[in-house]
Amino acid sequence: MLNYSWPVPTVSAISPVFLNDAARGLAQQMVFWGYDVRHSEGNSLLRFGLKRSPSPGLTGTSCYSMPWESGLIELHGAVASWTPPPGMSGSVFCRDRGRIELWSGSQSPVPGREHGEAGMVEERWQAFRPFLRYLVSYERWILETHGAEWRFGCWRALKRLPKGKPWLPPALALKWWELAAVGNPPRPKQLVKS
Repeated sequence: MLNYSWPVPTVSAISPVFLNDAARGLAQQMVFWGYDVRHSEGNSLLRFGLKRSPSPGLTGTSCYSMPWESGLIELHGAVASWTPPPGMSGSVFCRDRGRIELWSGSQSPVPGREHGEAGMVEERWQAFRPFLRYLVSYERWILETHGAEWRFGCWRALKRLPKGKPWLPPALALKWWELAAVGNPPRPKQLVKS
């Protein structure tokens, strides 16, 4: 696993559109993780350091987890979350709800049974930042381990799915995640035009 240092955020106020952009990106990312578990060289989530266990909420599915920034990252087929240490707010993304919400439970959210709580935009963004840093570290590792063509192939496959909803091409998606991690996310259209 790679370790990166993170600069102090450059903005103090986050627009709700950035949370919406991040939610669209996470929906795409969940499809990518599905391809990553079936990589020909072995399950990339496990190779990155996540542990696999049965999902507590959905029969026949797996949960991938790892400690991250004093909390716990969990990836399920329909939920991605960062459960914080006591006294802090974490974040949860439920694919069916299509939004990033606050998570303050002492245990991780159970897919199909629990979802997050509403909150102010800035509070939700700050609670999402540890997950965002995890995502950037993982995607950089994917790029270094499998090369750009792997992720681009995942994106092309997503575009071909009948209900596929591609967001940004992988190189631009990683750039967006990196800029968001330092508190300066552009609108995706701005990246496409640059």
